[in-house]
Amino acid sequence: MPIIFDNVSYVYGENTPFEHKALDGLNLTISENEITGLIGQTGSGKSTIAQLCNGLYKPTSGTVTVDGVDINADKKKRRDNFFRVGLVFQYPEYQLFEDTVEHDIAYGPKNMGLDDAEIARRVADAARFVGLEEESLSKSPFDISGGQRRRAAIAGIIAMEPKYLILDEPASGLDPQGRDDILTKLKNYQREKGIAVIIISHSMEDMAKYCDKIIVLSKDGVYKYGTKAEIFADPVALRGIGLSVPQITKVMYKAEQLGVKFERPLYTVAAAIKDVLKMLDGEARDDT
Repeated sequence: MPIIFDNVSYVYGENTPFEHKALDGLNLTISENEITGLIGQTGSGKSTIAQLCNGLYKPTSGTVTVDGVDINADKKKRRDNFFRVGLVFQYPEYQLFEDTVEHDIAYGPKNMGLDDAEIARRVADAARFVGLEEESLSKSPFDISGGQRRRAAIAGIIAMEPKYLILDEPASGLDPQGRDDILTKLKNYQREKGIAVIIISHSMEDMAKYCDKIIVLSKDGVYKYGTKAEIFADPVALRGIGLSVPQITKVMYKAEQLGVKFERPLYTVAAAIKDVLKMLDGEARDDT
């Protein structure tokens, strides 16, 4: 079953001079077994939604259900949900605190009450998924590179084997190679495990390349929820709510305005190259 927000509102600083309503009557269903992108301007409620899914925040009103369970019905359900919905914050490497990388990854599984053999298996599997070398596990988290620390922090959440994995800007601050490496590994992990992954990002290129569907938030709630083709088909509409589209989509949109017609909306470089080559090949055949 999916994650369902039913008329959810959330207010920061309620009944104080700093009161601010982040969400107002949000209705949203997040699907299982796919990668969902969550985009929107700063202040649209992306991180608030993530923490409501996990149970760190409790709605001011409305209900959040995960697999049919109201996660805020009692303390036990909220605690159980911490393990069902894994949440990786932006710059998660700053949350590392154990003496070794291995102990940091094992922290969550230990809190689940698992035995030593199961914990060891999960640590090894999680480290493999994120690309951490075995020799890194015995090192202090502060003696490895920034990219490795990012992997270790993500591995700590993966080791709990959540059914839903939410990542807030998981590639923020990484160079292009590190960015592709982290996101590719997360996509491979999702495909292998068949879980739901939700990625919050400001990068439209990342959304286009790695997500199956995208939720677009505006100040009024959910603006649109659909496939990448549906979301990026109208760059003008997205600009109207302060968002953008992948750079290649902008190029193709300009080309269409000049009279070049493509068979489908284009939002990745690979797809654009394929379609342009097909078009050129067709023109060459027409000339023969």
